Amino acid sequence: MGAKPKVNHVRDEFIAEINTARNLVVAIRGLPRWSPKSTGAAIHTKHVNQVVELAFMGLVASWEEFLERSLVRYLAGAVTDKNYSPVPKYGSADSISHAYELLSQDSKYDPLKNYLKVSDPRWVYRTADFFFRSHPYGVLNPKTDLIRHASAIRNRVAHSSDKCRSEFKKTALDFLGPAKTSLSSGYSPGTFLLAPAQRIFTGPAIQKNISHFEAFATMFEDLAHSIVP
Repeated sequence: MGAKPKVNHVRDEFIAEINTARNLVVAIRGLPRWSPKSTGAAIHTKHVNQVVELAFMGLVASWEEFLERSLVRYLAGAVTDKNYSPVPKYGSADSISHAYELLSQDSKYDPLKNYLKVSDPRWVYRTADFFFRSHPYGVLNPKTDLIRHASAIRNRVAHSSDKCRSEFKKTALDFLGPAKTSLSSGYSPGTFLLAPAQRIFTGPAIQKNISHFEAFATMFEDLAHSIVP
């Protein structure tokens, strides 16, 4: 068996992606907004929202990539810089490619053609339960609904199907509160992401009056540090 794979860089690269998305959102929000009275260069609110949506879509994709990359490395025996490693039940995989085969239960698994179900947080922590006696993915359990809401927002950005529209509407109404029974015409994921977080998230996010975008970004960042300490 060769050297054990490293895992800290997986977390660090994900945190870098979070900060890139944050910086993009800050930059685009800082530009002058277009109005019929605009006399100089300005950007329409619709285009601001579209940029924010794309930044969020990339953020969620990076989160799922982080989950996959950390999980396969832990199963292949990775140890963090702080000397942490999940305790395996059956021993470690021989390599990252072997870990993919075990996790997918497919001896012909090809990461370029196939995928693990990392978009489902329950699949991630239940799969970790199967392979490890102890592991850090239990932190996903209390955040399952929030992570699924993030996926619903991402899916609405990527697709305009009735299913994606319906799931985004449900997510937005859940966050906006019981007094809100419908969304205004043209209400977009970008509009929602830039609105202040007032429900669902825990106290600090609401007390700081941050946007839904930043609340999700902070949640993913905290989870990443818990999963790869």
